[in-house]
Amino acid sequence: MDVTGYLARLGLGPEPPSLAALRRLHAAHVERVPYEALEVQLGRPAPLDPPASLARILRGRGGYCYHLNGAFSALLRALGYQVTRHIGGVQSSAADAPNIDRNHLALTVAGLPDAPGAEFLADTGLGDGPHEPLPLREGTYVQGPHTYRLRPSEWRRAAGGSSTTPPAASPAWISRPESRR
Repeated sequence: MDVTGYLARLGLGPEPPSLAALRRLHAAHVERVPYEALEVQLGRPAPLDPPASLARILRGRGGYCYHLNGAFSALLRALGYQVTRHIGGVQSSAADAPNIDRNHLALTVAGLPDAPGAEFLADTGLGDGPHEPLPLREGTYVQGPHTYRLRPSEWRRAAGGSSTTPPAASPAWISRPESRR
């Protein structure tokens, strides 16, 4: 994996894992690697595996959640982060029924030396998603013009779990942002 090239694309240098470094990596990724789904719209399949997604990003392209979060997870692992990939869905508004349709890839990051015991939702794969990682605990988080709310999903609660504390193989869930006006 070309960590140096990827970090150069993000305008960053290498640094040890920390919450501050994770925030910088996440923000730079959202700012510099665009969300795009051109191949989907044109009916052209694009490989989703992390090596193909990495190559795509290093060529100056973007992608959608499977490309962006797939490549970002590989970068984070190469830098020493503890990353878990989660298949899930996106809920457009709080009024919508929970939708875990396997149409989204999100990440959780744990094991940060300056945030022991904490987990964070890292999602660079939404066009209007979080600018920085969100603490993986129930709450409302404001980033720029958007408000994000993490809460236990009714879908997960019915299955005996909570989306705010996903086990390693379970889907992650996040409400899409509500614009503040």
